Amino acid sequence: MSVQPEDRTTIDMFAPNRPGRPRSNPYDRPVQTRMNKRVQRLRDKARGLHRLEVKLDSAMIDRLDEVAGQLNLSRADVIEQALRHWLHL
Repeated sequence: MSVQPEDRTTIDMFAPNRPGRPRSNPYDRPVQTRMNKRVQRLRDKARGLHRLEVKLDSAMIDRLDEVAGQLNLSRADVIEQALRHWLHL
């Protein structure tokens, strides 16, 4: 019988007992991040959002960060507002 990392119900009887505080999450870090990303994608999809990846020059990113700091917005919010203005939405 093999041990699956996503298996929460089966106790690993062959693992040595470790001293200290018990783990707050039964999964190791790579499995946690994979699950969190999947949940985030589903949450975004339910909100009607789509991913978009764009490569930009570092000077443009620096200016974008400055504007985001001045407006107290995230970088994504600034880009969204700029696109809405440019596309007349």
